[in-house]
Amino acid sequence: MRKLGLALLAVCVLAGAAFGAYPEKNIQGYIMWGAGGAMDNVSRAIVPIAQEHLGKTIILQNRTGATGAIATTFVANQPADGYSILFGAENPNLYKVTGLSQIDYDQFEPVFLMMANVGVVIVSKDSPYTSYRELIEAAASGKTITMGSTGPGGLPYVATTMIEKIHDVKFNKMQFDGEGPCITALMGGHIDAVAVGLLAAANFIHSGNVKGLAMISSERIESVASVPAVTEVYEEYRPYLPWGAFFGAFVRKETPAEVLDVLRSAFTKAFQDPRFDEFAKTMGGVKLGITGDDAKKYIRQNQSVAAWLLYDAGGAKFSPEEFGIERPQGK
Repeated sequence: MRKLGLALLAVCVLAGAAFGAYPEKNIQGYIMWGAGGAMDNVSRAIVPIAQEHLGKTIILQNRTGATGAIATTFVANQPADGYSILFGAENPNLYKVTGLSQIDYDQFEPVFLMMANVGVVIVSKDSPYTSYRELIEAAASGKTITMGSTGPGGLPYVATTMIEKIHDVKFNKMQFDGEGPCITALMGGHIDAVAVGLLAAANFIHSGNVKGLAMISSERIESVASVPAVTEVYEEYRPYLPWGAFFGAFVRKETPAEVLDVLRSAFTKAFQDPRFDEFAKTMGGVKLGITGDDAKKYIRQNQSVAAWLLYDAGGAKFSPEEFGIERPQGK
């Protein structure tokens, strides 16, 4: 009996040691967007710090294509062992309603949501509109206002659709291949306004080349504190917020809880590191720092707003209702 007890104890110790070794090897990280973009920059800023706490290297590679669906599908088909991490943005939230893919964040566990890219409505420095209210009232009066867009699903498109729905106005949308070209067109006088991510606009706001009229947020953002939150002007936006792009790390849903704990601990410590804090301030993004159920709630809110706005605007192939995506409360 004593020998049996010792044997069982040895098995438990060995099992604990085996599990406690995670990670036993380097980890693969797959970034859904290309080199030099916001998702890439955020991932490459936090990973070197996180791996200091993991004791192993996270080998990053950009696996681009199909609005992030290539990387998302690839990681979804890897073993659920914590050795394949998806570094993704908000795009999978619209895969089902656009028909792009049946795989979205329902198949993943959020390790950590690092940052958000909050939308900001900007105009050129010479624009006659000096406030967000002036811009909206001009549109409501019937004046033709040309807004930049990047097509259905992109932040400028969804944000503009939100504005149209809340204020019952219509803009003339001019499509460009990315937020950068939108801002270039704005400064060149080809469009009147555009809603873009703050990460794309912050430097232009700071230099005075464009004016920020409103953050699509319920709070002012520290890096551009002079730009009012949209709810300071119109409370009607509050049910749709928080909303915007986000950047996070994800693993397959079946990943053991113990492995998730190790990863979440490492990314939490990296997030709190002064080096990442400095990066976030330089980038102009909003630090999130959420995980677990809070992260899931944040993702569901983002999906609810974007999917229903896209569907109501005729930009989705399928109703969000088909996938159990609830409308934003009261909307």
